[in-house]
Amino acid sequence: MIRQICVVYDDRCGFCCQCARWLAAQPKLVHVECIAQSDPRIGELQRDLPALPRAELTVLDDQGGVYFGDSAWLMAMWSLQAWRPWSERFATPTLRPLARQAFGLISASRHGINGLFGLRSEAEIVAAMRRIERADGETPCGEACSAS
Repeated sequence: MIRQICVVYDDRCGFCCQCARWLAAQPKLVHVECIAQSDPRIGELQRDLPALPRAELTVLDDQGGVYFGDSAWLMAMWSLQAWRPWSERFATPTLRPLARQAFGLISASRHGINGLFGLRSEAEIVAAMRRIERADGETPCGEACSAS
């Protein structure tokens, strides 16, 4: 029985960062840990796994399961109290092709979604702050910009 999942998301994508924050805030049926692809712990995970595709959402479970693409989306939904029934429904043979198509469209459009809604990753925000210099030559975020 799965008790924990790890959601690996693209932390260079504002939409992905927002989804990870949303997922972390939802009531869950299993423990969920969202880990950015740039997190050093990913290297530890990859010793036991093939290279994780940067362009895809990836979910790992505590039983050794690895899920990519629409399977990862369904597993993330499955972990949530309010969304498990939908996850199970979308996983049926009748609705799975629709789920695959919908999640594929979202994944392929995520950078467009960023632009449409003005979503930025933390790295993009820091980079923008570094480009803004005050008259005295210091960045407006001070030491915080050098933290990453």
